[in-house]
Amino acid sequence: MMAGVKQFNQEEVLDKAMEVFWQKGYEGTSIQDLTKATGLGRGSLYGAFGDKEQLFITVLDRYGDKFQAQIVEQLNNPNPYQAIEGMFEVMIERMSNPNYPRGCLNTNTSVSFGGKSEMIERKIAERLGGLESSIYLVLRKAQAEEKLSSEKDIRALARFLVGVSQGMAVLNKTFADPSVIRDVAKVALSFWEPIEKYKTNREAKPQP
Repeated sequence: MMAGVKQFNQEEVLDKAMEVFWQKGYEGTSIQDLTKATGLGRGSLYGAFGDKEQLFITVLDRYGDKFQAQIVEQLNNPNPYQAIEGMFEVMIERMSNPNYPRGCLNTNTSVSFGGKSEMIERKIAERLGGLESSIYLVLRKAQAEEKLSSEKDIRALARFLVGVSQGMAVLNKTFADPSVIRDVAKVALSFWEPIEKYKTNREAKPQP
């Protein structure tokens, strides 16, 4: 590193910037807020990460890597139902943790930003699309193992569950009580009825 250039831990700086963006939102965060939180001057901050938009995109990557890994770990559970249940539980635990701002950085940005940056919108869409694909693979595995009815539209279900997760984050912005979002997750999981019930219902249908 060149003489006179301050060395710093990039992940620590991104975590501090993330907390500010998470609390205040992209537009509500000033460069003064970021320099105060990170301890870096404007020149060092922009020299390392680019302008405010580029810094925020890097923060979104850091946010995804930090919290998405926990969700991916749950979705890798060989039991498909427990994989989806665990995904929601990880989200609830994060939202219930007082050490983090309320809601989800991706969701908060989507709700308040309103199409003012194509790059930021694309980054958030990529993250949510990745979550949808991961959930879809779990549901497809469940159908292949006859643990979920083949009558279910699993692409629509995957999108529904992503929507539920985002709705939980919005509720968490208003309600600090984790039982509120836990109830939402509980109802969302009620779509998963035992395959035996579907088989019984089909067998019970009167024959033409």
